[in-house]
Amino acid sequence: MKGMPVEKVRNLALIGHGGAGKTSLLDAMLFLAGASDRHGRVDAGSSIGDSSDEERERRISIQSHPLHCAWKGHGIFVTDTPGYADFIGDVACALRVADAAIVVVDALAGVDVGTIRGWRFADQHGLPRAIFINKLDKENTDFAKCLESVRASFGDRCIPVVLPVGARSGLAGAAAVLGEGGDIPADLQAAAAKAGERLAEAAAETDDTLLEKYLEAGGLSARELHPALRAAVRGGSLVPVFCGSAETEAGVKELLDGICDLFPSPEDRGEVKAKEGAVRPRREEPFSALVFKSVTDPFVGQLTYFRVCSGTVEPNGSFSNASKGESERFGHLYLIRGKEQIAVDEAGPGDIVAVAKLKHTGVGDSLCAEGRTVVFEDLWLPRPVISFAVYAKKRGDEEKIAAGLQRITQDDPTLRITRDAETKEFILSGMGDLHIETVVQRLRNKFGVEVDLRLPTVPYKETITVRAEGHERHKKQTGGRGQFAEVYIRVEPMERGAGFEFVDDIVGGVIPRGYLPAVEKGVRGAMRTGVVAGFPVVDVRVSCYDGSYHDVDSSNLSFELAGSKAFKDAMGKARPVLLEPICTLEVTVPAEYMGAITGDLNSKRGRIMGMESMGDLQKIKAQIPLAEVLRYCTELRSLTGGRGTFELDVAFYEEVPAGLLPRIVAATKKAEE
Repeated sequence: MKGMPVEKVRNLALIGHGGAGKTSLLDAMLFLAGASDRHGRVDAGSSIGDSSDEERERRISIQSHPLHCAWKGHGIFVTDTPGYADFIGDVACALRVADAAIVVVDALAGVDVGTIRGWRFADQHGLPRAIFINKLDKENTDFAKCLESVRASFGDRCIPVVLPVGARSGLAGAAAVLGEGGDIPADLQAAAAKAGERLAEAAAETDDTLLEKYLEAGGLSARELHPALRAAVRGGSLVPVFCGSAETEAGVKELLDGICDLFPSPEDRGEVKAKEGAVRPRREEPFSALVFKSVTDPFVGQLTYFRVCSGTVEPNGSFSNASKGESERFGHLYLIRGKEQIAVDEAGPGDIVAVAKLKHTGVGDSLCAEGRTVVFEDLWLPRPVISFAVYAKKRGDEEKIAAGLQRITQDDPTLRITRDAETKEFILSGMGDLHIETVVQRLRNKFGVEVDLRLPTVPYKETITVRAEGHERHKKQTGGRGQFAEVYIRVEPMERGAGFEFVDDIVGGVIPRGYLPAVEKGVRGAMRTGVVAGFPVVDVRVSCYDGSYHDVDSSNLSFELAGSKAFKDAMGKARPVLLEPICTLEVTVPAEYMGAITGDLNSKRGRIMGMESMGDLQKIKAQIPLAEVLRYCTELRSLTGGRGTFELDVAFYEEVPAGLLPRIVAATKKAEE
């Protein structure tokens, strides 16, 4: 913000498992920092963090929400992220523009699937982080037990900097481990002394001189300790553990203090890498920024969020979209606080702001001062893992559905909308069932349309296995000019993936050359619906080698019809088969689920191609028919308790086993009825 030194800016993301209380913590932080005049509550539907109708209805975060508050002279940008795997794309984007992360852990549940997932994302971005053990006001919570769970998962570098006061008799607050002796209750002094010693060791290890002094003197002064602790957090050798309750606000002030004292500023994080070079996070540098989020606001229109990486930007100006080579003009700069837009006069390094109604800019684009070209490294976004065919419930709503989905995908880059050229279905792909359900809900609430979701039609294909010949003599007389064409063709199988080849083998002018394109057109038309189950025909060479014509009655239409019927005749004799798409599948799971996963893949006609160890994870590589994994996202989460991930790509086609053919043909005919 205007006048805020870069060293006073803090930019962080809240990550963790769904239900751990990330949004509640954000609401408490905003209230205590004076950014809100009320403490919003998720359960009451008054949370500032969960601002959309879908989030208030479901009581979960569906999108990331960047918000801002000030604390003790610091400007703090906090991005609340969803905890459910279906919305992992928003987590990835938020962490890309953060300088640090706070991992929120439910004191009762301990470290859960989403906690580990968020931690690994933070690892990928090399982010310093802290842990906040939440909900210690609930019955049967045990801080020591939860801390043990945290350290078992993330290592001994997780050290408490505060301890809960009155946790067993009723949480009263949190006491700083490194506070004055009189501030720490008697029953916590032994634990505080132990934690303080471990913090001092972590601080001393950041510098050889400090380590030597620590070993000689047995301690460090406060003047030496605090900068060293901050360096340890920045370097990742220390993960400070905070605790309390977002609902009662216990421990939240101490967390805000810790953010200011221990977390790095944009300047501490150093240069921001670009594809060619890097930019320095300083106000005097030329402006550059990275777009990480886009939202459609019902009043303002399209809001584009970006993090300023260098320089400053002011309202009513212009900048260059370096990713697309376009110039953009904008009006106000906004801080977003729930549904409220707060206009600001300036934004500098580390700040997250939004502008309205940009014409060319989307998520992942790089912005910079006009006359410069700064393109940052691409955002990593997970690929969709589940797809549904979308059908309108009401005839005539197709255009409204397409327009609505187009708007929604602008806000969510992990969604994909495609039109399958073979099955003619409108395919919506996302990160899970819940992800797709929220899209359907938004279509209903914001665009007034209802849709049905069905599993996509598997794009089977047909081909032939032997050489064969076909013939058609098309003759029709109607009183005037008639129709006549006679065609002899030969069909031969080609290598898988070779496509289609039409060969002119006519000798002696039995068919004029001008009619052969019509024969080929007829053959191509017939290939759209094969003779096995009506699927497209592939990998066939068709040769037209004989025929006859009439000087008056022959025409392009006659030869097109003859070519089509001759191909059907030949294909029926060429031992046609049905082909199914085979996918390459890579499943990553904790080692304890290996047996369940391999057994499940074998039951789905999968072929295990190899396994690879990745620390405490195992990656299983397999080939499997697409028809068997249309709901694999849901099935894998059920098998692994949400701890498994996978990637899927259609690789090639192979023949359907004979035993399955009647079932597929019957299902296809039923679908056409």
